[in-house]
Amino acid sequence: MPLERSIDVAELQADMAFEAYLAAFFEDAHPEPLDSLETEALIARSRDDDLRSQGLGH
Repeated sequence: MPLERSIDVAELQADMAFEAYLAAFFEDAHPEPLDSLETEALIARSRDDDLRSQGLGH
């Protein structure tokens, strides 16, 4: 997979994980799934931030 495509996928995953986290938060989801979604969102955002700091993000 080309690097630019990988970056796009990482950004999409970060956005999707964060949206899922927000949706669960507003629905008063059970704390365990919410914690899992928060972890996924943080990991995805971290990957996105790493790519951006390397000058590879959009």
